[in-house]
Amino acid sequence: MSQQSFQARLYHILEPAQKGDKSSRVFDLLLIALILLNAFAAMMSTVEPFHQRWAVPLYWFEVFSVVVFTVEYLCRVISCVHAPQTRAFRQAPYVKPWQQRIRYLFTPMALIDLLAILPFYLSMLFVIDLRILRLLRLTRLIKLGRYSRSVNLLLTVIRKEARVLFAAVSVLIIVMVLSATGMYYIEQHAQPDAFGSIPAALWWAINTLTTVGYGDVTPVTPLGKLFSGVITILGVGIFALPAGILAARLSELSRVRRDTFRKHVLEVMEDGSLTPHELGRLNQLREALDLDDEQANLLIDLAVENTRQLAGSQGMNFCPHCGNSLVSHPVSKVDDA
Repeated sequence: MSQQSFQARLYHILEPAQKGDKSSRVFDLLLIALILLNAFAAMMSTVEPFHQRWAVPLYWFEVFSVVVFTVEYLCRVISCVHAPQTRAFRQAPYVKPWQQRIRYLFTPMALIDLLAILPFYLSMLFVIDLRILRLLRLTRLIKLGRYSRSVNLLLTVIRKEARVLFAAVSVLIIVMVLSATGMYYIEQHAQPDAFGSIPAALWWAINTLTTVGYGDVTPVTPLGKLFSGVITILGVGIFALPAGILAARLSELSRVRRDTFRKHVLEVMEDGSLTPHELGRLNQLREALDLDDEQANLLIDLAVENTRQLAGSQGMNFCPHCGNSLVSHPVSKVDDA
């Protein structure tokens, strides 16, 4: 096996498994289990009786985990040159492999992988508070996002709507500062401890705009109560903006993916049938678009029905004796293709 083919195979094993790739699937399951065990160990290590009893096993488990995550990180750096032409790797042909690897080191997931192992090595060189080290170990949970298509879809939506979300958050911050300023001038004399300054009043503004309302800081003057009521109603609408933006974009992206799959189904159904090869291509497209089997089969059923109606209007693809459609569509096997 050549170096290039070895790196390519290594890349496909490290990335989330495609259908039929057992080696990659086994690696994914083992790494997910290791990440979850690390999170459990990090949480239980904060329980002093447990930590005192299992201190030595926990330490060696941490060493083992760091070794595994370090090897994984180095393998990803080595094999990243075989990644598809995503935004991070959309480069000119003359770019060298070492330049691609340097760029990969600064991608979000590469930084998360580095953060998962860096605290351990730093603790060997510098004196670090163990409580901080335990907290940083929990960042390994973020690595699970690589294996969740739902998380990847959400990150895609956030990236596409970054400008709109930034505008919504900017409006929220402005309203928060204005609310704190208003309450400061209204309540500063009645409650100098709680509203003695605008930064102090920001705590009340955050609780009110988020409709959390801890109740530790509340207005006591009539004007302050009226102002607080207005801010509470205003906060309901303002805090709903980011959620509405994300929900709308997620719905739109799901619709686009369904329309894309339906378009390809209609294209392959032009001859009135679905061959096993065509069904395999549709299944690959289904996985790429992150559609479940039920959605894909429903879209294929609709396409078959449209084909049946068209064929019926033209007097084709129907048995002259029983009237059944002659269109072949192994719909129930889309997930087995």
